[in-house]
Amino acid sequence: MEELAPHTYTFAEYELDLARRLLLRTGKSIPLNAKAFDLLVALLENRERVIAKEELIELVWQGQFVEEANLAVQISTLRKILGEKKGEHRFIVTVPGRGYRFVADVQDGAGKPDMVIERHTTSRLLVEEDVVTDPETELIVGRQARTVETRKAGLAVQDPDARPNHQGTVGIARWKYAAIATASLICLGLVMGIYVLNPENAAAPFEKIKMTRITNSGKVTGANISPDGKYIAYVLGESEGNSLWVQQVGTASDVRLLPPVKAQVYELTFTPDGSHIFYSLFADGSADPQFFRIPSLGGVSEQIPGVLASHISFAPDGKRFVYAQSDSAGGNNHLIIADANGGNQHSIAAKDFPNTFETQMPVVAWSPDGETIACVVHHFEAEASYSTIVGINVRDGSEKLLSQQPWYEVLSLEWLKNGTGLLISASDRASGGNQIRFLSYPKGEARQITNDLNQHESLSATADGKSFVSIEASTVNGIYVGEAGADADGFKELISETGALYPLIWTPDGKIVYRSSKDGVSNLWTMDAAGGNRRQLTANAQVDSRGLCISPDGKHLVFGSLRNGKSNLWRVDADGGNLTQLTDGEEDLYPRCSPDNRTVVYQRGFHSNQTLWKVPLAGGTPVQLTDTYSKWPAISTDGSRISYFFMADDRWRFGIISTEGGPMLQRLDVPVTLKESPTSWSPDDRSLIYISTVGDGGNLWSLPLNGSTATPHTKFTSQLVSDFSLSPDGKQLAVSRTSRTSDAVLISNAR
Repeated sequence: MEELAPHTYTFAEYELDLARRLLLRTGKSIPLNAKAFDLLVALLENRERVIAKEELIELVWQGQFVEEANLAVQISTLRKILGEKKGEHRFIVTVPGRGYRFVADVQDGAGKPDMVIERHTTSRLLVEEDVVTDPETELIVGRQARTVETRKAGLAVQDPDARPNHQGTVGIARWKYAAIATASLICLGLVMGIYVLNPENAAAPFEKIKMTRITNSGKVTGANISPDGKYIAYVLGESEGNSLWVQQVGTASDVRLLPPVKAQVYELTFTPDGSHIFYSLFADGSADPQFFRIPSLGGVSEQIPGVLASHISFAPDGKRFVYAQSDSAGGNNHLIIADANGGNQHSIAAKDFPNTFETQMPVVAWSPDGETIACVVHHFEAEASYSTIVGINVRDGSEKLLSQQPWYEVLSLEWLKNGTGLLISASDRASGGNQIRFLSYPKGEARQITNDLNQHESLSATADGKSFVSIEASTVNGIYVGEAGADADGFKELISETGALYPLIWTPDGKIVYRSSKDGVSNLWTMDAAGGNRRQLTANAQVDSRGLCISPDGKHLVFGSLRNGKSNLWRVDADGGNLTQLTDGEEDLYPRCSPDNRTVVYQRGFHSNQTLWKVPLAGGTPVQLTDTYSKWPAISTDGSRISYFFMADDRWRFGIISTEGGPMLQRLDVPVTLKESPTSWSPDDRSLIYISTVGDGGNLWSLPLNGSTATPHTKFTSQLVSDFSLSPDGKQLAVSRTSRTSDAVLISNAR
């Protein structure tokens, strides 16, 4: 015999049941993911002390390599589930530099056993041939069946009403055996039918996969498969720009639908009947993309007016589509439903900044039953930023979680047409690549399908749910140094890695500091101008790719870090010591150090409202510089002005203000080919240097402030430019360049 005693913790209106792994609030179960549950248990069991972050990670993840950001996200999840508001710490308190502590009053509810379990290892089944002609025979047979099944489960249940099967007239009744056998077969058939027809018991999709490469140019940036699986549309990056193609699956037949254009063409979507392809085009310096449709096998492209969508998803009947749209001026964004011709647009759900729907990635998907729209919500909270996958009810706009798991990034999602779940391309940590996973519905359990070193993007599935298309991408990054103005042959490659090698910055003494994930976590490294004497400066700094600066005296580096679960600015000494947090906004990035060594100008907000701020380099209270949509700041060499990117008259432009803030001093039109990345001032403060991208190539260009025509600053013939930095004397240029190989692959169930 073995006695099981229920064990619970009770605090405030909550009860944590360890035996059943349930969190209850006033008796009702609250959804809680496995890691958050284990974390709450660890906090409760160690509530008498402050428990260090490292110890919590070991208790919850048990030897797995996990970044501190994961812990911060789970702490934030717990606080949200327990109803803590911003600045309120009823249950969990953060002790800076030490860890966390559970502070609420807790009652340990270990009680007396209320269940007796008798374990058996017997596995034989004894069948009596004696048939009892007593009216209670069926009752006794039923009890025997339950006893046998219970023994199979390892439990013996004593039935006080059972009595020996030796009453009445005993004989052989063959017809009763036949009747019982027939009834048993019918019942078994019904049970098996119900099991097979239940979607939750269907064979899990894509447990074994077959991958077939559809394109081999290495320059495909987007793809979508037709519902019948016969055609694949894709975007090809060429030297003249981006073009749109369609290929018949299983053949080498490719037809170009659109010639190359110097614009971004992305997020292709077939209509449910496969007759048309919808796509977005971002060109001419416009503030928003334009939306088009074209017949699938060629014809005239037609613009759909009034649709400001990066990606759409059709309703099952093809009569309507849904997309996410940002409203920066209103401080929110919306899920919009429109007719297939773009008319009758209306919002079914809205999010106020800073928590937002994702509007740029293809992460909006209409369910096969037409009732739910799956989408991604970004959360920016006091201790962490993360993303969740939610379902929006089409009828009333109500929201529910489709998965308890928080994600670092979700690039794409797509419903399987049988409704059993979604395919998602996602990463659960900052240093992890995006892999394809199957997210079951309605359970919300994620199972990884791919597991490799490539990046997987842009998912689309066939109507039968047996195959899907994805973009499989890999990159090689290099840092090059050459004389400013030299041609491509004048630049020497210093270092090459598969991970990102940006941002980067020259130091006053002629070294280069750069971001690398060589040790598995993004950190700052340094090397000399010839590529020698490489040395790691930080450990577990989780350096963000969006910005890095050094104080002109060379004493301090400032960068964005994800070590606390969200991007904030941190300062470190030039030798890697004295790591100090400078900001605590919902998302702080793109720092620029002032020439007087006193201030850091930066951008606050990325998915939410974007504005410019500044903070003392030594630490202190941040000050807001702009109150309108503005990003990518750069400080002039003399320290008097700040340039930035803003939107006016439905077009993107450069703006220039004083470093003290105030009214705009100047504005310039943005070149069509400008890449979405920060700029720099020229050494003489007469122009802005920016990254230009055309097709699969990138270069640096110089835009004079006097309004004259921009001129090329580099003459590269291949590779994209990710970041750059001028040496202190303005004579040398360090450039981070990326070679990206990306093709469409067809992934199907392997037999």
